[in-house]
Amino acid sequence: MIKPLETVLAQFPRERQWLLPALQAVQHAHGWLSEDALTQVAAHLRVPATEVYGVATHFPELHLAPHGRHHVRVCTGVSCALLGGRQLLAKLTQRFDAAPGASGADREVTLEAADCFFACSMAPAIEVDGEYRGRVSESQLADLESWFSHRRRHGSPSPMLAMESAVPKATASARAALADLATLAHAKRGFGIRVIVQTGTCGRSVGADTLLEPLRAGINERGLDADLIEGACNGMCYAAPLVEIVTPESTRFVVERLQRARVPALLDALAGEPATWPARVLLARAGAVDPDSLDDALVHGAYSTLARALDGSPGDVIAQVKASGLQGRGGAFFPTALKWEACRKAVGEPKYLVMNGEEGEPGIFKDRHLMEGDPHQILEGVLLAAYAAGASRAILYIHGEADLSAQRLNWAVVEARAAGLVGERVLGSSVRCEVEIRRGAGGFVLGEETALLESIEGRRAQPRTRPPFPVEAGLWGRPTVINNVETLSAIPTIVARGGAAFAALGTSSAPGTKVFGLSGPVRRPGVVETKNGVTLNQLLRDLAGGSLDGRPLKGALVGGPSGSVVPATLFDVAMEPRGRVSPGTGGIVAVPAGASIIDIVKTLLAFNARESCGKCTPCREGLPRLLALLDEGDSEQKIRELGETIQLASLCGLGQAAPIAVQKGFESFGDELRARR
Repeated sequence: MIKPLETVLAQFPRERQWLLPALQAVQHAHGWLSEDALTQVAAHLRVPATEVYGVATHFPELHLAPHGRHHVRVCTGVSCALLGGRQLLAKLTQRFDAAPGASGADREVTLEAADCFFACSMAPAIEVDGEYRGRVSESQLADLESWFSHRRRHGSPSPMLAMESAVPKATASARAALADLATLAHAKRGFGIRVIVQTGTCGRSVGADTLLEPLRAGINERGLDADLIEGACNGMCYAAPLVEIVTPESTRFVVERLQRARVPALLDALAGEPATWPARVLLARAGAVDPDSLDDALVHGAYSTLARALDGSPGDVIAQVKASGLQGRGGAFFPTALKWEACRKAVGEPKYLVMNGEEGEPGIFKDRHLMEGDPHQILEGVLLAAYAAGASRAILYIHGEADLSAQRLNWAVVEARAAGLVGERVLGSSVRCEVEIRRGAGGFVLGEETALLESIEGRRAQPRTRPPFPVEAGLWGRPTVINNVETLSAIPTIVARGGAAFAALGTSSAPGTKVFGLSGPVRRPGVVETKNGVTLNQLLRDLAGGSLDGRPLKGALVGGPSGSVVPATLFDVAMEPRGRVSPGTGGIVAVPAGASIIDIVKTLLAFNARESCGKCTPCREGLPRLLALLDEGDSEQKIRELGETIQLASLCGLGQAAPIAVQKGFESFGDELRARR
């Protein structure tokens, strides 16, 4: 039953900051945003109707026209395109006689090309009525109707609002309070075998969630002392559907690509030989813990670093992060500790800590694995960062299509609040930190931190002029720190082990570890964590296993739409920020011999042109013109000159980085680009 608009809107305070969540809730309930709906949203929130329309038309995940009975989206990003995504779209266009992008409630099927589902390790991927399907072949399209859902699956999920928290009583120390929680967690946990089905977004796209029922039934039939856990991906996306077994002695081994027919054999052979696992830092618990269990996280040491920090001083936390040399993992590489120090010294209360979990770049998907796999590690990092920066409010901003990430982080906050880890007195201390979840609605420009702040305040996501910087005047004019998911995930380990130990895992210019998402036509796509200073050969040849069909790799797309295709001649150069090969945000797409570099460059440039927020002329007008010059085969000099102008004159990083793929393409693959334009 469809809820009346009045009922949907009643949950929101009549303030502008709830504009985006209200639009998402209306779309979730009604499937799209009609003119009448926009008018009612404007009236309820007391926001001019023109501005409501401006926000509704700004975010790509908001729809002002209805879809058909069934909605099919096909990813045509670089990873999926290299593995046949565009061919899948062409087949579906022909089969359903539906032009991509055509809308209308009277249609049986609405077909749409998507820039990226951020499940690049499962390419080629499609979405059918809201459910992702990975490793899709053309032969599977014949049975596409079996994937149709007959439930309403339009729009984004309902927004998650801040909840009230109980105020825990004061304790002798934060460590004492945590010890009590850990004791209870150990008492509640079983001592048998743990059967962990890795049901992250990647696993679910190939049916991992369908293994839960036969595994549960088989465990019960055999009377096994085993706990079945709906877990997360450990980074071995290529092995999905994957089940990890943890014995009472903490020995771990995995079963790759498990099918329902093999479940009985697995349950009969739980005493198999253990596998050898590499040491990891940020991904240490991913795939090995129940992401929906605070007790499991506590048993594995979660929040112990926070407890020790609360019994010390914020300066101690900043000192360790400064010693670690941690640089922002969102691509800008700004020293993390300097942000915190500046915010702490800034005048104004309350202060805010914002986690940027938007991750809107095609080809980048490692932050989702961190959020899905170990939400309590991220939340602990958020609380440590807020403590260090003097922030009493934290907002976890998560991409509108990252539903599983949002669900798991939301539940982590709920459990943490109930345990006294979040709220008025964190672990019984005098430290206060309220945490709430906000959902984005798409938009690559949200990687620019002031555009993200505009979104939270209920405006179009457009960058602000700086200064002032967010640490001085950010959210609602108050001092604000914005950190990336991977950055925050590293904080508990840094503070626990010491900054110097973390720094030693990398190089002098790139301290610590780095998480990469490996995709494209390689044998072992997935998420890996390595020491900084790694080379592309080590990532793509040694860890990803080389190309899928044995072809040599001619290059690798590094850093998504803000990056470039790095030629194979640089595959042995250490990846370091601002070096010859920069790791960027951590997305690596293998490009095999025979692939078209010009097609990749145009795909990246077209995405950036669509994602331009429109605020500054060089980006808004320059990027479409640059793409047109490439299509028209205009002179290289003219293309380079326009690219340089866009870089120099654009207001934010989107426009400044957008021409890089074109410029680097001419430098590294000039003959091919000149011949094929």
